[in-house]
Amino acid sequence: MKSLRSPFYIIFLLILLVKAGWGQEYRCSGTVYDAETGRTLVFVNIVTNDRNIGTATDIDGKFSIVSNEEIQTLRLSYVGYKPLTYTISNQHSYLSIHLERSSVELQEVVIIAGENPAHRIIRKVIENRDRNDPEKLTSFAYTSYDVMIFTVDTVDLQQTEVTPSDSSEIRLREYIRDKDFFMTETVSERKFLAPDRNHEKVLATRISGFKDPVFLFLSSQLQSTSFYNEMIRISDKNYINPISTGSLRKYSYNIEDTTFTARLDTVFIISFKPREGTTFDGLTGVLSINSTGWAIQNVIAEPARSEQGLTIRIQQMYGLIDGKRWFPVQLNTDIVFNNVRVNNYAPVGRSKSYISDIELNPELVKRQFNQISIEMHPNAGDRNETFWIEYRGDSLSDRAKNTYAYIDSIGKEANLDRKAQTFKSLINNRIPVGAVDIDLTKIAKYNRYEGFYLGLGLITNQKFSQVIELGGFWGYGFGDKAAKYGGNLGITLDRYREVKLRLSYADYVTETGGVTFFDDKNNAFTPSAFRNFFINRMDKSRRMQAALSFRALRYATMNLQMANEKKMPVNGYQFQMPPNEQDEAVFHDDFTFTEISAGFRFAFKEKFLEMPDARISLGTKFPVVRFNYTRGIDNLLDGQFSYNKFDLKIESRKYFKFLGESKLNLMAGYVDKPIPYTNLYNGRGAYRTFSIYAQDAFVTMPVNEFLSDKYLYAFYTYNFGKLLMRTKRFSPEFAVASNFGIGTLSNPELHTNVDFDTMEQIYCESGVMLNNLLRMPGFYTLGVGVFYRYGYYHLPSLPDNFTYRLTLNLLF
Repeated sequence: MKSLRSPFYIIFLLILLVKAGWGQEYRCSGTVYDAETGRTLVFVNIVTNDRNIGTATDIDGKFSIVSNEEIQTLRLSYVGYKPLTYTISNQHSYLSIHLERSSVELQEVVIIAGENPAHRIIRKVIENRDRNDPEKLTSFAYTSYDVMIFTVDTVDLQQTEVTPSDSSEIRLREYIRDKDFFMTETVSERKFLAPDRNHEKVLATRISGFKDPVFLFLSSQLQSTSFYNEMIRISDKNYINPISTGSLRKYSYNIEDTTFTARLDTVFIISFKPREGTTFDGLTGVLSINSTGWAIQNVIAEPARSEQGLTIRIQQMYGLIDGKRWFPVQLNTDIVFNNVRVNNYAPVGRSKSYISDIELNPELVKRQFNQISIEMHPNAGDRNETFWIEYRGDSLSDRAKNTYAYIDSIGKEANLDRKAQTFKSLINNRIPVGAVDIDLTKIAKYNRYEGFYLGLGLITNQKFSQVIELGGFWGYGFGDKAAKYGGNLGITLDRYREVKLRLSYADYVTETGGVTFFDDKNNAFTPSAFRNFFINRMDKSRRMQAALSFRALRYATMNLQMANEKKMPVNGYQFQMPPNEQDEAVFHDDFTFTEISAGFRFAFKEKFLEMPDARISLGTKFPVVRFNYTRGIDNLLDGQFSYNKFDLKIESRKYFKFLGESKLNLMAGYVDKPIPYTNLYNGRGAYRTFSIYAQDAFVTMPVNEFLSDKYLYAFYTYNFGKLLMRTKRFSPEFAVASNFGIGTLSNPELHTNVDFDTMEQIYCESGVMLNNLLRMPGFYTLGVGVFYRYGYYHLPSLPDNFTYRLTLNLLF
């Protein structure tokens, strides 16, 4: 037997002693709360035993620490709160720690000499932004579990005393004690292929009170997934990123704390907010920057100024995946509806996203992506609890179960799915009544020719048929004292490719010299449609039409149609048919057109949300192009005119960082043969001395001042937003607009009994607008504007060149 003093055994025993003494792990976990409100606090910095090494809470306010030495104290620090040293008395208990708010508000940092040290760190972050931006990867894929709840601010409830006589207050407190107003859960798989191909497949969705997934994409639209874009999108608005190019000149930064991770990475806690005196749309919050890659580890941000009564705050948490790349792993959005009240309390929405199964640079190919950005799995609405637990990580809390049980019962009793269907129909200007929709565009309207128009339009919906659509309308104009009516039949041949055949007949009136495209939406509630109020010359028309529309390639919609239309001007207008050498001139006062046309709408990289019963556009940042070619044929179905007609419309918007947003609409048309006024081009005028502002029209030009068979119009608006003037109580939006046009008319002598001018010189008008002066009922804001007509067509009397406008703009 060998001696225990043998070197081998001595070394062996030393190893055992080291493992026994140093290999023991100590664990500590808990949740950190706001001492006043009871809300959990995200990204609180926590270090152990007066060391600088520690961790931070996640978006649920939870933390977990593993140490090779006994944990005796925790030191917690958080921007806006008093530092706290917490003594641990029981190593095995789950901790609930409360932090008190600091009474000292953050002040802007003024550096007397030398560079602000925070600037050096932010500059490093900006230099490494592309390297750390997830969307600069070749590809990625992940699974996301999203949950959103709507409830009432319980802090306000706790701080308000209730009297026994206040029954509604008592009922609210009883309700909110164990459930919320609304809840939704979603599980989805997202795939990304550089530079911008996205596809998200919703595997499961559950919405309290609804079976219809009407709120499917609500939470995904609240905030940008990555905090590395030049612009950060929160809800429907863009904000300048504090780590974007040029942000050092616009934001102030301050290092609030410095800690170290278990990997000995340095984490810099930096607060940011717009500099004093700036007016751009900026954010305020806190960045946690990790020295490994100079990447964002955590971020808390909210708009520096509340917009339209909303307070929105986002939180994002990033993890180092496979020790290589930082990637978002948790997202959180809090919304407070300050301008809405439930028993005098503000409703709040809380959305959380948990990202898992992250794959960096998986092998993806372009053919796996199409124009559908978000789509639903056929069984998304029918998943069992086992499926949900797999992605949720746990069973539902009692509060969530109560919310689902109670709201589902209400939903069934109140038929909330029918209300959801009504909501979706309203987007398309319809109200469903059983198997039929009421067409809101056919109920009431006004123009200077028809006067007030009242009528009724009915269209069958998918309850009637998934394939066939029948529609009809009847109405009466009290100005022209005439009835209008018509009907249509639509057949969907291929829903995915949007192949539709439509047959229609209408006996109605059309604008003399107006321009329409096959996909025009007759929505009288948008500012671009306000020009319809000014139309004072129209033609009686009887039109029969057959059209076939379908999606072509990836981003285009095509339309092929044939139409026969008889138009009858009502103001005595006559057109002199161009005579042959042997014939005398012939005058006509009604006209028959037989036309074959082909048109397309092209929206590069437009994305769509595909739902079981609808496809909703998510828009595009690129220009939208509409083009239509029309061939007029004589001697076919009584057609009297042979000609070629080309129409073009281009709509473009562009946001300039720190400067505002521009909008440019170009319109052009060309007809190669003499045809009647009815199918030529008027000047798109919309003049009255004082009236409502109509976008994409010449507001200093009378409606029928000009006539052209070739034209080019440009309507340009630059909106500075609130950059030029911004206070807590008064924040108007300043915009400037300039419109230009030019056109020619061949053989003007062929048009008789009508007054018009031609536009061989450039028509010019410009104006200024102060929008957002007053919020109107509904979703509009009211402003004022003034426009001036100048250049070649300047009028002799100076006051005649001015027009004064009220501006109505949608809030979204």
